[in-house]
Amino acid sequence: MQGDPAFDEYQEHQGTDQVIVQFRAATYLASFVVDPLTNDTIFVGIWERLGDSPGPSPRIPLSIVGTQSATVAFKTKRTDALAAYLGRIVIDWGDGARAWVQRADNQPKPILEIRRELREPEFPGFARFRRHLDQIEQVPPSWHAVLSNARGIYLLVHRESGQQYVGSAYGVSGFFGRWTSYADGHGGNVGLKDLGANASAFDVAILEVVGSEATNEEIFARETFWKEKLGTRVKGLNRN
Repeated sequence: MQGDPAFDEYQEHQGTDQVIVQFRAATYLASFVVDPLTNDTIFVGIWERLGDSPGPSPRIPLSIVGTQSATVAFKTKRTDALAAYLGRIVIDWGDGARAWVQRADNQPKPILEIRRELREPEFPGFARFRRHLDQIEQVPPSWHAVLSNARGIYLLVHRESGQQYVGSAYGVSGFFGRWTSYADGHGGNVGLKDLGANASAFDVAILEVVGSEATNEEIFARETFWKEKLGTRVKGLNRN
């Protein structure tokens, strides 16, 4: 997360009364994120709170920051405090995972591990890969490379309804390039557009990886095979 302006913007714009009160009571904010693979809670930095003013973020939907009160834009500055431990300290957040803003003086967090070095999680393999569609651009660099160099057939699952969509990745950027085209939730696909869901509503997984010599026609044939096998033209989101 070091130097990630998107994370700073997400953290600075808050719209939930309880969170706003907690932020205003603090001088410094120690931030942690949860590793989606291991569920470890990992330290990512300390920010100094400099002030705040009314105003929503132009890029973050109110559904994410909250709607209980007017959105507040906090002004913060990342500090160098504990910079040597970024990505290395693992804590026990304890019960109440939904209470993601807590006071350190009232709810101390035991340190479970101090890693010797910052570790990038190992790619889980194509068969086990699963990710929220809107999180694809945040995968580790080595995962990015693997997914960009592989082509094949993938599955999108709308978590709320269970509806499925089968697609194929055959371009030069492989799976990674194809999936990032769904940032708007549909990527131009009729069935997905009719559903009207955001990218965050979908999980993406890989059904089949094809060899480097496979032609586009062969990939399209495998896509058809999976559409028929899973019935996504009958009850799913495929329209062709």
